[in-house]
Amino acid sequence: MADKPASEKTEEPTQKRLAKTREKGQVAQSQELGNAVAIVVLVLILAATSKDLVSWFSLKIEAGMMGERSVFLNTDTFLEYMNRQMSSMLIAMMPLMGGLLVAGIVGSIMVGGATFAPKALMPKMSELNPITGFGRLVNLKSFVKLGISIAKIVVISLVVWVYLKARAEEIIAIRWAWSSELLSAMGQLMYGLLIRVTVILLVIAALDVFFQKWKYMEDQKMTKQEVKEERKESDASPEVRARARRIQMEMARNRSLQEVPKANVLLVNPTHVAVALRYDSNTMDAPVVVAKGADHMAAKIREIARAHGVPILRRPSLARAIYKAVKPGQPVPESLYSAVAEVLALIYRLRRRGI
Repeated sequence: MADKPASEKTEEPTQKRLAKTREKGQVAQSQELGNAVAIVVLVLILAATSKDLVSWFSLKIEAGMMGERSVFLNTDTFLEYMNRQMSSMLIAMMPLMGGLLVAGIVGSIMVGGATFAPKALMPKMSELNPITGFGRLVNLKSFVKLGISIAKIVVISLVVWVYLKARAEEIIAIRWAWSSELLSAMGQLMYGLLIRVTVILLVIAALDVFFQKWKYMEDQKMTKQEVKEERKESDASPEVRARARRIQMEMARNRSLQEVPKANVLLVNPTHVAVALRYDSNTMDAPVVVAKGADHMAAKIREIARAHGVPILRRPSLARAIYKAVKPGQPVPESLYSAVAEVLALIYRLRRRGI
């Protein structure tokens, strides 16, 4: 069987990859599970508080049917009456609203866990691109969501129809019930229906959780090369990485020292900083820093410059400015052109005079 391409993501994601995606706020999430948990909490709260809610509604209906005229005497009286009713309603509904709030939080963290990802809050210009936005809408995940929504509507509608059909006689008999019995009968009917719908939503949520976890792991899969590179980074101890950085810095310094003999001039400060410049009007657009250093490195650069006859000039401010702004191998910035040009012109005049 032919080997799979190296660029194909066939490897399971490592813990490091999963941790990085979590920092970005990318975790497996199931909206269906959140909805199902909210419905379960709603059913439990209604089961625990249904008698109190029925009593509260009954009292409000009786008060409304009595039709007190005193509340309509003036605006202040009416507003005071409405404020009392609103406060009473908020107190009665507080357990329900609080339970749904907790259910929403619990449902959102049951699959992917609790995460705090400030990076996810940062605006992204790619989110404004209509092409990428359309790509996010039309994908496997969106089609699965559409399928789940259609399945919910069909299954719930079927369950509601079967349930109401089986209790058709009870529903017809409700019209003969007294007002005190009417709310109780309707409540029992709706409660039974709600339980059946909850069971369906829990089944759908379980299937969605399975799919979301599978899809998340599929999206986070890595290529063989990515796994190999990550393993190299993880295997190297801090001491080994520090030693490798020291070796790289030492090699870079050695390369810079080898370029000092090719410099046209060495600017010093006078002992703490040294900057070697090279300029060839035929091949360069601007002077280039071939080497720079401070303290011990500066002394080494000055030693090599003297040994190879490179002119050394004391220009403290210019040497410091170039040392801070330019890396070896980079050209001098335009803001320093005139100062460097004066130095190079001086060197050329001295050479013509044989000094």
